[in-house]
Amino acid sequence: MDETMQQNELQATPEEEAQLEQAFDIAIKVIHAPGKAGDNIAGMVLDAKQVQQGIGQAVATVLITVEKKMQLTDDVKLALAEKITDELAALAIQAGAVAKDELNDQMTDAIASHAMSAYISMKESLGELNQDELSANVQEAQSFMGQQQKPAAPAKSGGLLQRARG
Repeated sequence: MDETMQQNELQATPEEEAQLEQAFDIAIKVIHAPGKAGDNIAGMVLDAKQVQQGIGQAVATVLITVEKKMQLTDDVKLALAEKITDELAALAIQAGAVAKDELNDQMTDAIASHAMSAYISMKESLGELNQDELSANVQEAQSFMGQQQKPAAPAKSGGLLQRARG
């Protein structure tokens, strides 16, 4: 895909940008909350057997917490998950849970996989899982993963994961 097409797909509306900014402000407050709330998020990352699993669990938890405070479009939700991942990864590096050079594409993919799995499990346990949306997201994720393994495959334009990864 050429760079011009990629840039067009990644253009967010001013409303989406504002929603993302507001959602990330809430996420930061959740992540850095004083007392037990913030400690729980940190504990998910620092106490996990695998740091990528812990970050994924924390991303899903923070994302669902933000969703309870405001309605998010799918595009904003995905962009927010990436920003939360970046914030938690930086904190994990700062805390010494992971070395900066360990945080590569493979680890990021593992974090995203754990986050998606934890998100689906949490939504299911809360009785908030939309089966049609889940099916569509799984198909899109499978398509995306297939494209990563076979880079010569044509890109499906407009997918959420594709837009997030650019």
